Amino acid sequence: MRRPCRRTATFTGSGACRKGPTVPMPSPEPLEIRRGPFVARFAPQNGGRMTHLRHAAMGDILVPTPDASFDPLYWPKAGAYPLFPYHNRLIGAAFVHEGRRYLVKAHPALGTDAVHGPAHRRPWHVISRGDDRLVLALDYQADEDWPFDFRATQAFRLHPDGLEVVLTLGNTGRENMPSGFGWHPYFAAGLGKQVFCDAAKRWPLDAVGIPSGVPPEARAGNEPFPDEAFTEHLSEWSRAAAVLDGGAQITLAADWALPHLVAHRMPSYICLEPVSHVAGAFGFPPHSRAETGLRIQAPGEERSARISLRMTAKT
Repeated sequence: MRRPCRRTATFTGSGACRKGPTVPMPSPEPLEIRRGPFVARFAPQNGGRMTHLRHAAMGDILVPTPDASFDPLYWPKAGAYPLFPYHNRLIGAAFVHEGRRYLVKAHPALGTDAVHGPAHRRPWHVISRGDDRLVLALDYQADEDWPFDFRATQAFRLHPDGLEVVLTLGNTGRENMPSGFGWHPYFAAGLGKQVFCDAAKRWPLDAVGIPSGVPPEARAGNEPFPDEAFTEHLSEWSRAAAVLDGGAQITLAADWALPHLVAHRMPSYICLEPVSHVAGAFGFPPHSRAETGLRIQAPGEERSARISLRMTAKT
């Protein structure tokens, strides 16, 4: 039996039970599911990624992943990947939980900060597979990238008009765990394409582009996004949409467990990321964390969320 990691107030690489990957991720044969005009491809061992999502008549929905073999710390801006057990920047690669301070390994490109959690930098395995569906899982053991054990699953199912994704996160350790999750797609929509979200609130950002802890501002649900590169952190949304380079329109929705959305636009893609908590919430004052969606999961506790992606021809 594997001896569990011993938690300490400072959890660093030298004392970790297992180090994270330091070599390029493998490039196995991709898995594929199909239904009607849709085809989705996956590289489970490369972080549980969806590498392609394409419609036979309307082209790429996600930016296609050019090469499934890559350094896990410098992933391609393509496809879609899971965000467990937090998303966006973890300032100082540190957080305080139940009175104790934990350190995780910083990302080498971000100075002292960590980012997006370790799940998309670990090999996942297949639980089940059908012609139009796939379920992937990650059984994570505490290490220098995250000091708690957890199990994450992604269940994908194609529909005649799009895709459904169900994310599940369970605490498999023996201690309470702070947690969040989400999904990070890169949609194939360059500048000049319409993007919409009906979010009612927008969070003020700090110098590195994440919420600063200042309460969110009201936002008109029909307020247009700028036709330039931007990043916005939004809350109280029910629908987001974008016109893709191929001319189709995608509409994204999620259930109550993902009440926040990150919209990140660059010249060749738009990310619309449904997430459970506000970015930067680990650094907010403890009394205000409950309002951010950040949760504490007890041992054995599980939480899930459902995302739907629908595609229509732009009229």
